[in-house]
Amino acid sequence: MRSPAAAIAWEFRQRHWWGLVAVALYLAFLVTIRLLFFEPAQRFFLDNDESFAFMVLVPLSSMMMYFLAVFSFGLTGDLAARQSIYPARLFTLPVTNAALVGWPMLYGTVAMALLWLATQLLAVWPADVYVPMFWPVLAAALFLAWTQVLTWMPFPLPGLRVIFIVAWLGVMGIGIQFVLEFEVRERVMLGFLAPQVPLAYFAARVAVARARRGDTPD
Repeated sequence: MRSPAAAIAWEFRQRHWWGLVAVALYLAFLVTIRLLFFEPAQRFFLDNDESFAFMVLVPLSSMMMYFLAVFSFGLTGDLAARQSIYPARLFTLPVTNAALVGWPMLYGTVAMALLWLATQLLAVWPADVYVPMFWPVLAAALFLAWTQVLTWMPFPLPGLRVIFIVAWLGVMGIGIQFVLEFEVRERVMLGFLAPQVPLAYFAARVAVARARRGDTPD
């Protein structure tokens, strides 16, 4: 029998192969530009917002939203439904709730981290834009983790999950814009975000446990 890690990895790879290939092609495009046109240690910048949006902002935002949908199983269920959208067939696997929660969270976190670090190091950035290095990795992990909690948690009313997810995405977007605008220090952000990691994990475990035993509130 496959290990839980391998089985869940196969689930993502098999169902989202072409999307992952598209992400890899974008990163390969960034690498190609750097290798062909710039010296290894040379920094290069864009001088207008339209080019920055086309080259970096839109692709990065799109790929992060894609990862949110993939690793929360948001593409395989009904977001407006009351029941959890965690695939019910995975509940029949002889694995613990900790494995059902931990491996999708880990894979999603690694994917988000690699995407951000690769884009941060390789992409074309405006000269006057503050680009933090590490706290966005933790922010992306929490962004994903709380999205997983909301998608995996059963809700008492149809459509309530959609409202919560939209509100969550809006709050995160405003918060990140505020932090970037005021250039909050890296260590302050890390200290604020780090304690939320175990909280999100345990909330996700509660959500999956309720869904696995068929506990849908009415």
